[in-house]
Amino acid sequence: MSNFNTSDKNYHEYAKLASSAESLIFSDPRSSLTVFGTLGEQLTREIMHLDGLGDWELNQKARIDKMRYSGNGYPDAVLLALDEIRRKRNGATHDNQFIATKGEALKIDQKAYLVWKWFLESFSLNDVPEYVTPVDQRNILKSQADKIKALEEKIKQLQENRPQITISAEERTRRRKVNVQFAKKHPLNEEETRQLIDSQLRNAGWEADTPRLNNWKHQTEPQKGHSMAIAEWVFSNGQRADYALFKGLDFYGIVEAKRWDQDIAGQMAQPKEYAKEVPFRSDYHLIGQEMGDYKVPFIYAANGRPYLEQYKEKSGIWFWDARNPKENAYALEEFHTPEDLALKLTAKNKDEANKDLADDEDYPQFAARPYQLDAIQSLENAIKDGKKRILLAMATGTGKTRTAISLMYRLLKHKRARRILYLVDRNSLGRQTANAIKDNKIGTMSISSIYGLKELSDKVPDASTKIQIATVQGMIKRLFFNDDNSEKPSVGQYDFIIVDEAHRGYV
Repeated sequence: MSNFNTSDKNYHEYAKLASSAESLIFSDPRSSLTVFGTLGEQLTREIMHLDGLGDWELNQKARIDKMRYSGNGYPDAVLLALDEIRRKRNGATHDNQFIATKGEALKIDQKAYLVWKWFLESFSLNDVPEYVTPVDQRNILKSQADKIKALEEKIKQLQENRPQITISAEERTRRRKVNVQFAKKHPLNEEETRQLIDSQLRNAGWEADTPRLNNWKHQTEPQKGHSMAIAEWVFSNGQRADYALFKGLDFYGIVEAKRWDQDIAGQMAQPKEYAKEVPFRSDYHLIGQEMGDYKVPFIYAANGRPYLEQYKEKSGIWFWDARNPKENAYALEEFHTPEDLALKLTAKNKDEANKDLADDEDYPQFAARPYQLDAIQSLENAIKDGKKRILLAMATGTGKTRTAISLMYRLLKHKRARRILYLVDRNSLGRQTANAIKDNKIGTMSISSIYGLKELSDKVPDASTKIQIATVQGMIKRLFFNDDNSEKPSVGQYDFIIVDEAHRGYV
């Protein structure tokens, strides 16, 4: 008897596909994992269609990410299960070294059942019986391959011919309530939460694998040429940090992992104490900057949940910089990459940089009109006061671009910023701005030659690039509609973003 049944005729083919995967567990676990992967893909496509999420012709990872950040409240247990099904399918399909076992297939069977149960409760109102561990039925499985192929083709045809769906506000509310209740009934355990955080760290370029890269269990140590998030880092007093971040042998930071259902805001006390207790040792380097009692600069707390503004106390990756102790921790959507943190280390202490800005009365001559100076000083004061969003309104013809270039020059000069993104809404405006940055000079040198400039055709800045120009549309495409992660800007790639023509409603 299969765990995958439904009385809803719309989903009979999915049930048959899942049952086929389940029936292969004992006879061919590799094929079972592959078919479960196909099921996961097809169900995700169906979910995106039913919830009106738009383009479902993405790869499976992008689909799961789109669900995660959609604001629909999909249960993290479901998203994690879909991602694990995806990864096992990739291993079974593409990795010759991957060993597919009955145990792995049974585990994925349980993950697929979790997704199936939630799917039916959300979209069909079916009651789903409790999970029953499958038994070996290999003696009746001779014709399964042809059946699976036929089912895949039938599902594809059904998806291609289905009509557009209009979802009422009441139905969206009902589905969200189902999601919330399902998540409460199926909270992630500690191991599953660590899988999420491991994945978040890997997405940011860190080597992370809690069972394998583990200081307490396996005495894992940092290595030259590797950026590692080493789990359960043991201190001399016997306490263990959940993760220690190393770029090569440089000790960059500490990550505190909290339970999936625990509030994450305000959870910096413990990792801050760890950052004070780090001893000097010969097998790693402590970053040599003035940080009071702190030995490592970058402190994080995470519970594996993606950042959502409406649940910001419970979600996101919270970050605090020990070099700027007066600033409060704040939420990020992703971890910084190792390169982001290396860039941060080249910036001055903010208090020192703010003082340098205030003391510097030397303004570029190309933006030296009194009202331009007033605008720049007002902006710098707002930055000093910790404002995250600042609006500057100037009349047409008053030199907004030159004023912005002067501000960029001063911020970069005093290392208050290390890289600035200048966003425009039209290619022509981007070209005009690039020409202005090339034409306006300090002495005999243009701003572009002093700090480096990447223009509209350049998607990724070089390490030495200090100013990059991009269109809003191009940046949105790179962020949300791009399978190439190398072109996606990281959370710390830019210190400041200047949005030209902000009144057009992009921010």
